Amino acid sequence: MMKTCLKLITILSVFPLLTGCWDQKLILNSEVINGISFDLKDNKIKSTIVVLQIIPKGSGYFDFNNQLSSATGDSLDDTFSELRMYHRGPLSASKSRIILFGESFAKKNLNSYLDLFYRNPDPYLGSKVAIVKGLEASKIFSFKEIGTDPIAFGLYEIIDAAEENSTIPEGNLNTLFSLFNEAGKDFILPVLEQKGDGILVSGAGLISQNAYSGKMIQLNNCSLLLLLMDNYEKKVDLLTYLSEEKKLNNQVSYRITKAKRKINIQKDAFHKPVVNLKLDLEVGLKQYPKTSNITPKQLKKLQTTISNDLTKRSNHIMKTTQKANSDVLGIGQRIKETDPGTWQSLDWKETYPSIKINTHVNVKIVKTGIIK
Repeated sequence: MMKTCLKLITILSVFPLLTGCWDQKLILNSEVINGISFDLKDNKIKSTIVVLQIIPKGSGYFDFNNQLSSATGDSLDDTFSELRMYHRGPLSASKSRIILFGESFAKKNLNSYLDLFYRNPDPYLGSKVAIVKGLEASKIFSFKEIGTDPIAFGLYEIIDAAEENSTIPEGNLNTLFSLFNEAGKDFILPVLEQKGDGILVSGAGLISQNAYSGKMIQLNNCSLLLLLMDNYEKKVDLLTYLSEEKKLNNQVSYRITKAKRKINIQKDAFHKPVVNLKLDLEVGLKQYPKTSNITPKQLKKLQTTISNDLTKRSNHIMKTTQKANSDVLGIGQRIKETDPGTWQSLDWKETYPSIKINTHVNVKIVKTGIIK
């Protein structure tokens, strides 16, 4: 009895010390934003939100409806002040799945425009972020659903799948915030396009000093770009055409089993940086148009063909990043950390597009599949 009394006294004395949820926001009292888009229209910001409304149908079944609202203003806060007037309850961005930028909006300084998201504790920093090409970003929300998912959830899953397949690097709104503050290093964002009745990730948009350059890496080279950036997931698949003249069923596809990247930065006679990037890849064949046995001689020739193809494409990718003035490899950051004196003497925005970047890819086939 004495032990029971002591336990009761202890519990009652602890209760007053427990913190309460004095600042809680019940989701039932809010209208939850699932997706947000930003466009520039007539030199004004156009913000569009999609609020998911769950409609009970009885017997445990539900339907949903996307309520779209748009507002224009001189700042994000300006537009959100108007958007609140279209809804019955308080708007909450704490469950937002996707944030889309129209091309014109993305070409502005995203860091300064998105300041509202980082100062306000309400937005969900796990939201996926993408650029919409070819149409106003808000038009994407006119799709009610992707498959059986509401539009915002479907877009999230599309980008998430692209990340798993090493098409684009893993990222979200919180990642974007950290990338804004890295001097000497730029980044990429997924680009969404409408193709027929569907939406897909069509490439990687090159960001230059926190703004979209307007240039992108096409889908077939995105995974190679991630290898060059040393920022890829476990699954990386590539393919090489065996002939430029004959392409139908004349390509070899392969999966990267091991990758090693080495970057060496030197200086030329004018003390300008010269970058040499070497990428060693071990691969396993996935598809090869010839079903016969691969002889050692054929294997060596195939390795050379793939190596030459990836080297050529890598050099083309780096030239594209220089035209976009997008230092996605973080070369400037490396110089800043290893040679601060040189970094201080350089105007990196002016220097990066004109430096020499030499890439070389060496491929070793370690698996040929079950055909012996």
